Amino acid sequence: MEFRIRSSLILVFLVVLSVSLLSGKTLEASLIIVGPGDPVYTYWGHIGIAVENKETGENLFYDFGNFSFYSDNFYQDFAMGRMMYLGFVTPTDFFISYSLGEDRDFTIYPLNLGDDELKELDSILRWWVRPENREYLYEYYLNNCSTIIRDILNDVTDGELKRFTESRSDLDFRHYSRTGADPSLFWEILLHYLLGSNLDKTISAWDKMFLPQAVADYALEMEYTGRDGEVRKLAGDGLVLKSSTRRPVPDEPRNLWPLMLIMGLAAGFGWRLSSVVKRKSTRIAGTVFRVFIILSIGLPGLILGFLMAFTDHAASYRNINLWPSFPTVLFGLIPLMATIAKGRMDRRKSEVWLSWIWTVNLAGLLLAVFLRLTGFRMQDAFAFWALLTPLTLAASRPGLWLQDRL
Repeated sequence: MEFRIRSSLILVFLVVLSVSLLSGKTLEASLIIVGPGDPVYTYWGHIGIAVENKETGENLFYDFGNFSFYSDNFYQDFAMGRMMYLGFVTPTDFFISYSLGEDRDFTIYPLNLGDDELKELDSILRWWVRPENREYLYEYYLNNCSTIIRDILNDVTDGELKRFTESRSDLDFRHYSRTGADPSLFWEILLHYLLGSNLDKTISAWDKMFLPQAVADYALEMEYTGRDGEVRKLAGDGLVLKSSTRRPVPDEPRNLWPLMLIMGLAAGFGWRLSSVVKRKSTRIAGTVFRVFIILSIGLPGLILGFLMAFTDHAASYRNINLWPSFPTVLFGLIPLMATIAKGRMDRRKSEVWLSWIWTVNLAGLLLAVFLRLTGFRMQDAFAFWALLTPLTLAASRPGLWLQDRL
């Protein structure tokens, strides 16, 4: 493994050196793209720019989107959506050596920039990593490790990158959030649930460059006129130093609704069945099942409501998933506990109270469907409707009424 890393480093050095010698430039720059990794925060990849100075011998790698633990209230600020991240500079060979030790794609794209553009690029990057400038307010889609690199490349090409990409429509942020989360079904469902309707709007190619690989893809396509009058492609063909054994990022996200519908039907059937069992041991198991169902719906709703009402996590705003999972369902724990404590409440009264509590969530589900069908909230929530419709119908007052008549 160590031999392969050293061989790759030598190859990179020879390629960069040969280009530098042929061009006669003092500065050379490359766009470096690292593919998805194992931790969830690396699922969408990473990006940075390496700048080599032939006169000084420096070869430095600049990147953004790094955690900043300098804040006195880091975890509190993170929870509230006030996430301070850092721009870093490290020796390029150190970054390459570290990254090649991980099971991630690693590709270098030479940037075709004129002398004036290279000097400006070097100056901007050095400004970014000064102690007084390197900390910035992070935002998942609008100000992340990739969008800062995008904006810098746009500046050094005098706005050509934005003009090339902003008129090209693409998909939406939700699509790429879900495809990026493909390695984990849990994280894909959680992100899908927490992302609000603002993430379903059609985005441009410019917006898509919140993804590191998209920056490289459009840099390969784009031609611009340099300040010396020469027309160039922004980036040259990539040099692949390592290919990951991970499954490639899919073009489409999973089709979740069949799985969610099965879960919803099972939960609804189990809810109604647990109300008619007579054996004490079975009733206890049924109560535990109901507690689990209530917590599984109410706690995510509580978290989502908190994110929407009290934090700066704008990605969760205007989210119609809140209504069918409204946290008032947690009040259902009260009649459940009352039936366990002898003499506090009989089972029939508990069932009625529970059914009315769940009716609030049924009304919320109908509201969510109304908002979506009328176009007030154009949010992809079908998978969660498949889960919650059979459950809320079974647990609410209509479900109890139907059971009484069967």
